[in-house]
Amino acid sequence: MGKLRHIVPRGLLPSTQAVRRMVIEFADRSGMVYFGYVSQRTDEHQIVRGLTVSTDHVDDHYCIGTYDQYDVMFVERSDELKSGKRHTWHIMEFDLKSTADIPHFFIGSSKHGQGFHELLGTKYPALHAMTLGATAEYPASFTSYFSSYVTPAHLVVMERLITPEIAETIADHFKGVVMEVTEQALYLYSEKSHLTADLLDTMLQNGVWLAKQIDQNSRHI
Repeated sequence: MGKLRHIVPRGLLPSTQAVRRMVIEFADRSGMVYFGYVSQRTDEHQIVRGLTVSTDHVDDHYCIGTYDQYDVMFVERSDELKSGKRHTWHIMEFDLKSTADIPHFFIGSSKHGQGFHELLGTKYPALHAMTLGATAEYPASFTSYFSSYVTPAHLVVMERLITPEIAETIADHFKGVVMEVTEQALYLYSEKSHLTADLLDTMLQNGVWLAKQIDQNSRHI
């Protein structure tokens, strides 16, 4: 895998057709299959789950495939939240290979992701914003920007998965996204209003890197 890239995208909001072409090109060069719009009620496909899944969400630009030995899905998802605001997320899901009992946690920032914070408070009130550092010193570049949302009982296990070295790389290359980890999958969420080819490539490469780190460290929990 190549060098990790900065996740923060640049550029203006492309047209719908331009986005379609861009995502198709991304799928082609990444070995994925592009399906476009998919209905959670009628289409037979594996739904991207995680924090944003609901009975009313709308999925477009759905892609699925395998990259660097990881099963990956991408989707552009929009939904109206309880606040009445409509949000759009660009989501990449990476299936983890570990069979360990990985706790559910998020890594996000108060500096972005209003939709993320609204959903988190509604769906997972038991997860609290925690500062990593119970077992080791974490870099200020990480702790000053990101908060870790986990139950207090699972904080130490999370630190075994997200070590200070991994946290430093996240601080350098993952700003602009929210990370969710479940027992089965890693999710990267971008709430940027625009999508770029660079953002797609970066989410894919960085996501596979982080999934590998979690799988490797899960052997020690």
